Amino acid sequence: MIPEFNSKIIKYSCLLVFLQSCAYFNTFYNAEEHYNIAEKVRIQSLGDSLPARAIQEYGKAIEKSDKVLTDYSDSDYVEDAMLLKGKSHFFRREYDSAKEAFISLQDSEESFFINETKYWLALCKWKDLKSQPAINDLKNLLSNTDSVELKSRIYLVLGEIYLDNEDSDNAFYFLNLGAENSNDRLTREQIYFQIAELSYNKQMYEQALDSYQKVLNNSISINRIRESNLKIIQTYRLLGQIEQSKSRIERLLLDDDFSSIKADLRLELMKIELNQGRIDFSIEGLDRIAQDYVNTKIAIEAYYILSTLYLESPNLDFEKSSFFMNEAMKQNANSSHKVLISNKRNAVAKLIDLDKLLKDESSKDKSDILYGLGETLAFDLGNFNDSIEYFQEIVDNFQDSSVFPSATFALYSIYHMKDDSRATQYKDSILSTYPDSDFTKFIIKDENLGSSHKPSDMLLEAESLWSKNSDKSLEIYRNILNIDSSTESSNIAAYFLGYYYDYELSNPDSAIVYYEWLVNKHPSSKQGELAQKRLESLSVQ
Repeated sequence: MIPEFNSKIIKYSCLLVFLQSCAYFNTFYNAEEHYNIAEKVRIQSLGDSLPARAIQEYGKAIEKSDKVLTDYSDSDYVEDAMLLKGKSHFFRREYDSAKEAFISLQDSEESFFINETKYWLALCKWKDLKSQPAINDLKNLLSNTDSVELKSRIYLVLGEIYLDNEDSDNAFYFLNLGAENSNDRLTREQIYFQIAELSYNKQMYEQALDSYQKVLNNSISINRIRESNLKIIQTYRLLGQIEQSKSRIERLLLDDDFSSIKADLRLELMKIELNQGRIDFSIEGLDRIAQDYVNTKIAIEAYYILSTLYLESPNLDFEKSSFFMNEAMKQNANSSHKVLISNKRNAVAKLIDLDKLLKDESSKDKSDILYGLGETLAFDLGNFNDSIEYFQEIVDNFQDSSVFPSATFALYSIYHMKDDSRATQYKDSILSTYPDSDFTKFIIKDENLGSSHKPSDMLLEAESLWSKNSDKSLEIYRNILNIDSSTESSNIAAYFLGYYYDYELSNPDSAIVYYEWLVNKHPSSKQGELAQKRLESLSVQ
């Protein structure tokens, strides 16, 4: 009877142990399951903010892990639960809680947990904006682990940190190492995407194209797949592979999985039409896109492109450009194109006013208006081709105008920038007609002509003589003003003379002469502004 009783106790004890082990295993399994669900949601939403579902699932993983740690503190799953908890906090961006969990694993007897702790603590440092300590820790870990999988993750993170630090060379180096060593599909996908983005931004389009394709081969994230397809389309266009770009757009437009980027695809199609010279068709298409996707970034970009089309021949129309800029700014969405438009709106408004003056028959000095139009187009909006027409009209018809030298130099600069042989005729005209001008000074320096520039040489002479023969030096300073009043040297000389009479000799009447000369000849220069302030002070005295 007693043996039978003992046998039952043993059986019940074994059953109890088994049930307890099942309990803590099931609890950890549940924690792991919630974590994996959260990871799947996070990965599928790469590029976006962390979805609420993922935050919720990470939270449940933390709760289940805490239960393992509290109720089954002697189980074999304690360290696994602690690691899972730390990673869940990390992805929820609760970095202090994550560090607390990882630090508790530092004394583990297993190298796996020690290395994982070092890895995740380094990531926490990175997120705490301590990138160099994070880099140092990760590089130390690289030399102390044999795990290929861990090394691949380290290479990826180092690449991302160097990307954040705008160190593209080191980013490329570590990302390529990660791609070569990783056996994990997710890690490979992340690495190839970073390489693709970096290559694209550095205009290494062939490499970018190859890497985006590798992203598609490895990704399970629908957002990443859409984004990579869009970048492949853009890269094909930039490489001039128009048919490949066009056929992919047409295929994706018919695929319901890509309905969320339909607007982007239609916009890309219009950019291709523009590249192929179908301007009128593109204008209609862009306007339709903007109206179909009101209050979106796509609408803003479409209106922005339309505004730029009307700032260039053959569609040059400042009023229409302004209209589409205004339409873009009305859209209830944020976009970097709004910043670009803000930077151009004042220039376009100026062009509209100048164009009206040019067409007004009562306007007397057309040369100043023509120069303002050319200057604004070329140097504010970067439209050098159309600006040439305005500068050329000044050179051909207004030789006695005060802006004739500036228009001649503008034509020289534009043609020189284009490496066009026509630059030579304007250069020769400036060198022969305006040898003492700042235009000549610029050409001498820019083209290394080795010629002298009289006002600059005189200014150097006056400065070197000052300590030896101040009277002679003052004479040279005065003569500089008589050579060419428009030069930087005359600006410097006039301010020196004004300052000398004002502060050294306490002769305000003579000082005022030079200050007024500066205000009249160089009102926008630093010296001119200082002279104006001093004149105001002297008038009070």
